[in-house]
Amino acid sequence: MEQFVVSARKYRPATFDTVVGQEAVTSTLQNAIKSGHLAQAFLFTGPRGVGKTTCARILARTINCENLGEDLVACGKCAPCKTFEEGHSLSIFELDAASNNSVDDIRNLILQVSIAPQVGTKKVYIIDEVHMLSQAAFNAFLKTLEEPPSYAIFILATTEKHKILPTILSRCQVFDFRRIMISDISKHLAGIAQKEGIDAEAQALHVIAQKADGGLRDALSIFDQLVSFSGNRLTYQDVVKNLNVLDHEHYFRITDSVTRGDIPGVLVEYNSILQQGFDGHLFVAGLARHFRDLLVSQDPRTLPLLEVSEDLTARYGEQAQRVDRELLVRGLDRLAQCDSQYKSSKEPRLLVELAMVQLCRINATEDPSAQKKSPDLSVAAATSPAPVVVVQPSATSPPPTMPLGAQAQQPVASAAVRMPVTSDYTPKRRLAGQVSIKSAVAAAAVEAAPVTLESDNGIGMPASSKVVNPALLLKVWRDYALNQKQRGRDSLHATLMAREPEVSGPGKISFAIVNAVQENYMREEKPELLGHLRRQLDDMGLELEVRKEEVAVKPRFTALDKFKLMAEKNPALLKLREELDLDLG
Repeated sequence: MEQFVVSARKYRPATFDTVVGQEAVTSTLQNAIKSGHLAQAFLFTGPRGVGKTTCARILARTINCENLGEDLVACGKCAPCKTFEEGHSLSIFELDAASNNSVDDIRNLILQVSIAPQVGTKKVYIIDEVHMLSQAAFNAFLKTLEEPPSYAIFILATTEKHKILPTILSRCQVFDFRRIMISDISKHLAGIAQKEGIDAEAQALHVIAQKADGGLRDALSIFDQLVSFSGNRLTYQDVVKNLNVLDHEHYFRITDSVTRGDIPGVLVEYNSILQQGFDGHLFVAGLARHFRDLLVSQDPRTLPLLEVSEDLTARYGEQAQRVDRELLVRGLDRLAQCDSQYKSSKEPRLLVELAMVQLCRINATEDPSAQKKSPDLSVAAATSPAPVVVVQPSATSPPPTMPLGAQAQQPVASAAVRMPVTSDYTPKRRLAGQVSIKSAVAAAAVEAAPVTLESDNGIGMPASSKVVNPALLLKVWRDYALNQKQRGRDSLHATLMAREPEVSGPGKISFAIVNAVQENYMREEKPELLGHLRRQLDDMGLELEVRKEEVAVKPRFTALDKFKLMAEKNPALLKLREELDLDLG
């Protein structure tokens, strides 16, 4: 029985031209080989399975080939090429830093570097997972990495560039390997399937490429697994079933139901998804992805952003024409909220179902036909009898003018002259003894207007006759000060807590300050503080007086004054001063 070799090893690229999805890196390395400008140290960094170690081996084999042609393809016949293919090359060394990460391992490597190559012209050292080296090993490696022998080249590979010391990075040429595009992986898998004699659907290969998340090695491993299950025919249904991937048909049906506002249909479809064993969080993320693909399908300029198979592109374009753009945008926003709340929710299914119901109601709330069901006020006013306003004529002198706010506060029910409220009413001449509505309302408002006073914010407020409760005032004051401290305004908190407010009369509060700093704080904060006190104490006429108290400054004692005070308590100090002839001036 022939021994099975996994596709990741069997179809591993042997030349730069066969590397998938890393054209920028391979072209740079080829130009460096042609011009002879090879660096002494390289660092290949990027996600797993994108070709870092493969490119390192191809580079090492190419620069050691003795019969290298213009196409930069190793001949495979010279001694360095043969020993490399047989796996015992004397010029290319591979070190796994994950298991050889001590300083002793690096010292042994440095000793090997000092020996010139026996076969070929270069000694290439490929150190994989270099970020696993210890701090001491990195430090021991620095000098050799910066000034290696002319025949030594180091190629470091890692998936975690941020863990490598900056001193190591500065000594290397850094090549960033990107994730491989889904289309590139699909094409590569299609070529392998053709070589292996496997009939694979394009849509099935596309799902494998999506599942691999940019890693070609992962895609090949999944491909081998699915071929073992399905045999020589790989279908889309087999891939979806084995990879636990949610079929896109569910998303198309749910989108159609959302467009129609069919809430029961959406809930039934979501229930069938859960019964198949899929996670609700996975469904939310997939539906958001579907909405995004529909959104980019609505404009030809954004079609290159659509990463789906060719069979699905036309279907996305067809459904995108039936879905309103506003529905997609608002739906994406709602699904993003559901995605962020899913893990913390105690009822995740209810959360997703509520999101689905809200998606179905987006079109319903914006449907113009729904607005027609509401009564038309203009038509009702035209068909119904015109209301009549009655105003009592006044025999008094012409009313004085009054503020507009007072007019707005008066009821219009005590008015006097009949006047229809229809829009086509034409005013008639007033007879003798009749008074205009405006004058009558103004007169009634003046009689009922309360006495106002000028408050600190410049708006007339009713005079307050309430007696402020000192205990309630103190509690409201301290709560306000504590709130300011929580907002990071510690200085204002200290000012408010330095003294307690006092009740100076009905509807009057006074607060004492002692310096200019407190005065500035209270001047800026007084309008907001006064508004808060009025709302909490339910007294809109409340006044706040901020007064500055003069603090008596204690006299400063001189040295002579201090000595006299001490001598009054202890006369022996006078004698001591005379004996020692002390001067206290």
